[in-house]
Amino acid sequence: MIINTQKINSFLGVAGVNPSERLKARQIGRIFEFLVLLALLVVFARLLIFYNDGVVKTDWITHAIWLVFFLELVFNLFNVEKKIRYLKENWLNVLIVLIAFPAVEWGNDWIVAVRSLRLVLFLRFFNGFFKDIIIVLGRNRFGQILSIFAFIIIGSGAIFAYLEDRQVWDGVWYALVTITTVGYGDVVPVSDEGRVFGVILILFGVVFFSLVTANISAFLIGSEQRKVESDILSYMKLTEKRLAEQQALNEDQVERIVLHMSTEIAMLREEINEMHIKTASQIKNTQDEEDLTK
Repeated sequence: MIINTQKINSFLGVAGVNPSERLKARQIGRIFEFLVLLALLVVFARLLIFYNDGVVKTDWITHAIWLVFFLELVFNLFNVEKKIRYLKENWLNVLIVLIAFPAVEWGNDWIVAVRSLRLVLFLRFFNGFFKDIIIVLGRNRFGQILSIFAFIIIGSGAIFAYLEDRQVWDGVWYALVTITTVGYGDVVPVSDEGRVFGVILILFGVVFFSLVTANISAFLIGSEQRKVESDILSYMKLTEKRLAEQQALNEDQVERIVLHMSTEIAMLREEINEMHIKTASQIKNTQDEEDLTK
C-alpha cells in the first residue's frame, strides 16, 4: 500500500514547497521547515508550561514565533513558480499567520486554541515519518512479526497472571519488560512455576527482540544502501549522457572531416584532369609543329 503523504499534507494545508518546484525553492523551503520545527517545539513547551499553571511573560517569543511562520510564507511564496498552488496546499499556514498576528488580542481562553492550532503543522513532519514506518512494516513481514510479538506479550501476560494469581495487566507489564530485557523489577514471580516461565520468557525474549531490532537495522542499512545505489545510478546515467554527447560530437567532427576530404579529393581530381587535358593539348601542338617542319 502506497501512501501519498503529499496529497494528505495538501489536504490539511501543511504541504510546504511542492517537490516539483525548482531546486532553489525546495532548498529554501527545507531551511524554513527546520526553523518552523524549532518554533513548534517552543510552542509545545509554552503550552506545557501554561497547562502546568506556569506563567510565561515573554512577548518577544510570541513575536519571534509568528515571524518565523510569516517569513516562511513570504519567502516560499516569492520563490515558488506556481504561487496559487502553494497557497492552496498551505492554506493552514496562511490561516495561522493571519489569526496568530501578535497585535490581535484573543483573550486567555482563545489564545490557547490559537497556539494549539500551530501544532497541526507537526503533521507535515509526521506524515513522512509515518510513510517510513509503513515501509518498514511491509518489509520482511515486519508487520506480521510485530503482530505476533503483541500476541505473545498478551498471551504470556495472561499465563503469568494465572501462575502468580495476579491481574492480567500486571502479567502483560511483566511480559513486556521481560521480553524487551528491561526488567524494572516492580513485578516479579514468587512461585516456582512463575520463575520457570520467567526463564523461558527471558530466553525467548532475547531471540525475538533481537529479530525485531535486526529488522529495524536492516531497514536503516538498506536505506543508506539504496541512497548509494541511487547515486551510482545517477552517475551512470550522467556518464552515459556525456558519452552519447561526446559520440555525437565525434560523429559530427568525422562527418565534417570526411566532407572536407571529399571536397579536397574532388578538387584534386579536377586539377589532375585539367593537367591531363593541358598536357595532351601541348603534346598535340608539338606534334603538329613537327609535322609542319617536315
